Amino acid sequence: MDPLLSLARAEMVRRLTTTAGQMSATVDVLTTLRDLAGDVRGTESMRVAIEELTRTRDQLLGQARAITACAPV
Repeated sequence: MDPLLSLARAEMVRRLTTTAGQMSATVDVLTTLRDLAGDVRGTESMRVAIEELTRTRDQLLGQARAITACAPV
């Protein structure tokens, strides 16, 4: 495999997993804030945001796994 392609692939996987990690931290903060707020106005939108961030994070991790899985040895 071309070394430049290998480096680009590794960089893409690193960026995807780093972004997914940051999204996980954001989900943790939003979840904590929602739990502290209790059942008040606005917590429904936080729940939706948490679900969307979680879904997007999972997609990013799936992309990283797919890139890694199709890498020639």
